[in-house]
Amino acid sequence: MDHDRSAISELEFPLTRGELVRRIGSPLQQRRLRRAKAATIFSTVLLLVGAVLGGVFGWPYLICGSGLQQIEGECVGVNDGSYSFDADLDWITERIYHMNAKVAELAETRDDVEAFRVVMMSSFSLSGEADLSDEQITRAVEGAYVALMRQNGFADTGTGVEVVAQESRIFQLYLANEGSVQQGSQTVVTDLAAMVDDEIPLSVVIGQSSTTTVTEQVARTLSEHRIPMIASSSTSTTINNVTSPGLIRSAPNNEDFAAALRDHLDRQSELTDEPINGLLLADENESDVFSRNLADQFRRYLDPYLVQNSLTFHGSAGAGNSTVYFDHITNEICADPTTNAVFFAGRYSDLDTFLRSLELRGCRGAGSTPITVYSVELGLLPKIVDGYSGTRCVSADESDDRERYRLVQASAFDPSWLEQGEWSPAGFHDYRAAVTGTVKAAAESTSEPEDFYSGYSLIYYDAATVAARATLLGFEASDEDTLAASVRNHLFRVNHELTGSGQLDFLEELAGRVTGRYIPILSSDCTVEQLDIDPFRTPGVPYEELYPDLPDD
Repeated sequence: MDHDRSAISELEFPLTRGELVRRIGSPLQQRRLRRAKAATIFSTVLLLVGAVLGGVFGWPYLICGSGLQQIEGECVGVNDGSYSFDADLDWITERIYHMNAKVAELAETRDDVEAFRVVMMSSFSLSGEADLSDEQITRAVEGAYVALMRQNGFADTGTGVEVVAQESRIFQLYLANEGSVQQGSQTVVTDLAAMVDDEIPLSVVIGQSSTTTVTEQVARTLSEHRIPMIASSSTSTTINNVTSPGLIRSAPNNEDFAAALRDHLDRQSELTDEPINGLLLADENESDVFSRNLADQFRRYLDPYLVQNSLTFHGSAGAGNSTVYFDHITNEICADPTTNAVFFAGRYSDLDTFLRSLELRGCRGAGSTPITVYSVELGLLPKIVDGYSGTRCVSADESDDRERYRLVQASAFDPSWLEQGEWSPAGFHDYRAAVTGTVKAAAESTSEPEDFYSGYSLIYYDAATVAARATLLGFEASDEDTLAASVRNHLFRVNHELTGSGQLDFLEELAGRVTGRYIPILSSDCTVEQLDIDPFRTPGVPYEELYPDLPDD
């Protein structure tokens, strides 16, 4: 009893229940108290761990929002245009969002409307380290948007979308940002695979922007998911309907470009006695599929014009556009006076660096003739752009420039097509009217001839047009469990499709490459325009039938 009085006398009032149990409670009560404390501590630890893990794994999603995920400092994934990938793209992505919202509204309120989703996969990080320029990315998005606005019968009001034609088959355009160095490509593919069963289902993907080993893997994975793809600015022949079933392309591939240059050189050789002794300058970057494949096509098609030796460099593709130095290569080229041509198999950014080095070195071919550099690009190369004023190429006689080289390129676009009264592919003037008349009240939109020079507006307009036609064919058939799989089955029913580049056809026996597409040859001194009055057109037969001397692949 004295002990109990002592314990009670030591207590401080008012008492908490826990303190009372600890001091004078029974052993059972004290055990229960210890368990309650342990449970409280454990719960607190779990909450703290959850908060930390949520911050680590949830933060990449929270910082981006809109279903996107941050990877290596960029928000990647698939979006409806509501997210601002880059402030300089907002003028066009906001319009895409309005178009998508109108499509969703019509699909929900009109029983006669069927809506489909086309996804454009590219890099939309203008401030990143993408292999494409800001201009190329911007015009590509604009071209795809204009094509689907036209398909939908919509008018751009500047602040929204107005329905001007009651179309019953309409399209959304979603943007899939894979990141400037394709770091989000697998995230994008996962998102795309989940969209095939959406209320507005994914029908086809257009893209990608660059051609690397990652691009090849994406094409194969989409094929495994039975998602069709319209390849556009990725031009390597390794990306085709054989390696990735369910893939066709709207743009020329590297084989087409090489064949167009071969056609040009064959014509030229008939008009001059001076032989062409060309050296192959090739990018050996293992991750740059485009450049390595272009070098292979040059070796195969241009063999009659190539000297035996070739030179290599390690290009900047996928390396944050780091600078490549060509001084030692230029010195070697200039040391051989018999070399009068260079066939450049690499990215346009590296080509520009090489041309500057060649200009500074100041060497010329035999007889003081400028060395001719041959290359390819979907639109005008920067040094070709320098020779144009509007739709006209300014000839050497009209220019004060004394070039140390001459640049010749195969292209998918010719500025002369913009000239009223001049020849252009069927459908081109409709494309021009659409791309200059669709977007209202935006200073950044295409309006001047120079806005067409990159060629990307045309290429992606064509890709979206072909995607829409393939979607309708697949929907009419509806012979698979998903729309995407059905579209995949009917890609080669797209025939005589009128695009901005003429009537295009797709043949399965040609592995998905486009036929009927024109490839003009342009030059920095305007000398080839007179020679190539009739531009090369991609044939509907294997090239081996046209060039029996081609070595085997």
